[in-house]
Amino acid sequence: MKYIIMCGGEYKHFTTPKQLLEVKGEVIVERTIRLLKENGVTDIYISSNDPRFDKYAPRLENKENNFVVDKDKRIGYWLDAFYPIGEPCCYIFGDVYFSPNAIKTIVEYNSTENILFGNSVAKNEEHQNWGEPFAYKVNKYNEFMNGVKAVKKLYDEGKTIRHPIVWELYRYLHNLDINVQRITTDYVCIDDYTIDIDTPERIDKIW
Repeated sequence: MKYIIMCGGEYKHFTTPKQLLEVKGEVIVERTIRLLKENGVTDIYISSNDPRFDKYAPRLENKENNFVVDKDKRIGYWLDAFYPIGEPCCYIFGDVYFSPNAIKTIVEYNSTENILFGNSVAKNEEHQNWGEPFAYKVNKYNEFMNGVKAVKKLYDEGKTIRHPIVWELYRYLHNLDINVQRITTDYVCIDDYTIDIDTPERIDKIW
């Protein structure tokens, strides 16, 4: 199975791509690659339009992903981060600081379904009512990508209450109300120090 580290999009509140931030002496994306390799994964790619990632792993230029976060504005589609690989694969969120156990859990988890990995309660004030996603293991590829297209269409039609991200996709794939947070099946909780780097201040929360 191919592992795609999602490193696209532009976040104006960071002066450098957040996946290239150094935490505890190691670049975040470099750490993710190291942990994947330590768990026997060799088929690793980075999805990004930024050539600065070329030194870490083969880069898949994702020209469709022009997502920008500028203060409170969202431009483009966050869901374009899911590079269309054309086969079952595992999407790893590039701005996550993973524990060794988290990567081990993701790599070793076997299922015939599409499995979302994340924690049970978010570690920030904005998202306290749900967890933070870390990776999506896609075994039913066509179903997954059709879901991406469908959710983007719902957003264009004004049927989502916010800019859709992975949670809206997850709910759509499980035939749930797309605007009401609920975790049902096919979600694996990883509750340790693994954390999504949303803002520069969150780096201080990593120990």
